[in-house]
Amino acid sequence: MNFKVKLYFIILLSFILLTYSLYLNSRSISATSAMIDYIETNQIKLSSMAFEFNHDVALHQSNILQSIIIKNIHSIDNINSSFNHYHKRLDAIKTFMNRNNIKIYGIDKIITTIENRIVKYTESEKSLIKAIKSQELNDISNSLISFNSITLEFSNDTDKLVKLVDNKLKQKTEMLKNTNEQTQKDIFYTFVLAVLLILFAVYKLSKRYSATEKELILGEKAEIQQKELQYQLLKYNNDLEEEISKKTEELHLKIYTHFLSGLPNRNKLLEDSYIYKFKQMALLNIDRFQKFNDVFGEEVGNIALKLTAAFLTSQIDDDNTLIYHIGGDEFVFAVKDSTKLNNSSFIEKIENILKKYRRENFIYEDKKFSFMMSAGLAFSGSKKMLAYADMALKDAKKRNVQISIFNDDKELEKIHKDDIECKKKLIHAIDTNNIISYFQPIAPIQDGSIEIKYESLVRLREDNGNIISPFRFINVAKQNRVYHKLTKAIFHNTFEAIAKYDIPCSINISMEDIEKDKTVQMLYAKFDEFEYNHHLTIELLETEEFKDYKRVYDFCLKVRSYGIKIALDDFGAGYSNFSHALNLPIDYIKIDASLISNIDSDINSQIMVETIVGLAHKLNIQTIAEYVSSKEILEVVKRLNVDYAQGYYVGKPEPIQRHIPYLLD
Repeated sequence: MNFKVKLYFIILLSFILLTYSLYLNSRSISATSAMIDYIETNQIKLSSMAFEFNHDVALHQSNILQSIIIKNIHSIDNINSSFNHYHKRLDAIKTFMNRNNIKIYGIDKIITTIENRIVKYTESEKSLIKAIKSQELNDISNSLISFNSITLEFSNDTDKLVKLVDNKLKQKTEMLKNTNEQTQKDIFYTFVLAVLLILFAVYKLSKRYSATEKELILGEKAEIQQKELQYQLLKYNNDLEEEISKKTEELHLKIYTHFLSGLPNRNKLLEDSYIYKFKQMALLNIDRFQKFNDVFGEEVGNIALKLTAAFLTSQIDDDNTLIYHIGGDEFVFAVKDSTKLNNSSFIEKIENILKKYRRENFIYEDKKFSFMMSAGLAFSGSKKMLAYADMALKDAKKRNVQISIFNDDKELEKIHKDDIECKKKLIHAIDTNNIISYFQPIAPIQDGSIEIKYESLVRLREDNGNIISPFRFINVAKQNRVYHKLTKAIFHNTFEAIAKYDIPCSINISMEDIEKDKTVQMLYAKFDEFEYNHHLTIELLETEEFKDYKRVYDFCLKVRSYGIKIALDDFGAGYSNFSHALNLPIDYIKIDASLISNIDSDINSQIMVETIVGLAHKLNIQTIAEYVSSKEILEVVKRLNVDYAQGYYVGKPEPIQRHIPYLLD
């Protein structure tokens, strides 16, 4: 119920109470008038009639006594005739009471008694008159005594009648008084309540008015505030639009611009591919940039990328050639279809850029450095042109050439698809525990009492039982960052074979394994639990450059602390130098196949191997000849004092179970 309805209700209630007060007052006046009329017309009249009756009786008695005293017999006779008058008076009282429905408790009984008294009174009076006429003193005396007695009783009865009527009159008068008092109280209370309600309504109206006034003031303030807020909102909206526009530009820059160089990024290249329909594309990559980053740090590496981006941008001499920085150390030159630049000219242009880049010296603070780039070129494929350029770049890296061109003969695409298929097989083999080990014997050729060792070599087993050699999937594993899982699987296989057959085995470890803390910690944890560490040899692949020499050295020391031996693999190939043998704590040198494969006919190889063996023995390092594929090679390496021989002539890589009979013999 709202305030307005409540207020109307209070006013209505006040009006009803006032009306009710007037009604009570009117009713009181009517009741009083009726009571007064009743008293005037009934009670007073009745009281008058009773009083007159009583007066007549008293007068009659007085007259009789007077007549008796003066002995006026004639008067007595006249008085005797007045008894009829008494009856009439009494009948008049009864008739008046019946007609006006006057009910007085005891009055009927008194009237009946008076009627009886009149009879006795008449008889007594007659007896007295008779005695007076007879002049008999005794009769007069007795009659007079009887008359007096009856007269007293008669007088008492009439007095009672008068008192009853008077009492009734007093009762009506008292009732009238009480009614008036109660009516006055009711009127007073009703009036007071009505006044209070009216005052309450006035108070509420005043309070409501005050509240309304405050609300109006607050409303005015709110309106002012609303206008201010609207102004601020409008200003905020304008600022927001500016901010959104600014953020949109920033977002556009983030989406389509490389954060480091400020050049368009891969997203922009992909979008532009639909717009311009590029006819020529070159994907450029800085050679061995990761090594530079590791040596000089990421901050200097980022500076080098910015300087490279600036250099490449400066090489653009027409509006049809666009440059992109698509990520890391990779940049793209893309030529619009509208240009008349032929493919030969584009190749020549890229070659010139690579030559200039190779000769360019970049200077940062006190550092001076230069780089080389490899490039993959593609002239077809439309939407696939970037993928084709990437295939060509990988081919250039693999063949160690500066430029490789994707040909329409689909050869590079086939290699790329083969890599994708190989990745699927590799992931499946890892998930199904089909990364297995083949073991190749490493036989002692100078001392027959020394036991044969075995090198654990990784293989991939397909669901159909076909075995895939590592050269098919090792690079794929590295590219897809699952190489550490191969390492973990090979260690599991090798530990299992050593524990089961109590044989010495060796495992290859690459620089990628040593550089990954997670892989190294995994190996240390396995060494802590393995009980046959004395049977284990770790072979370091020397075909990979030792990027962090101290890390390799610390790794070798830690491994040897477990009782594990260290072998330097592929010695004489790649980045081989004698400083490794002098500085690293190693137990074996494995001479590379490039020195062994034709040692039976190449005198230079024999001299080189003999030198290596002599140096190794002076350093207490034993030697192992790899790729011993014939009896003639075996005889030469044996004559050159090589300690062990490994190769197909000695034994092929096979499951360890196939070598067991040979071991038992």
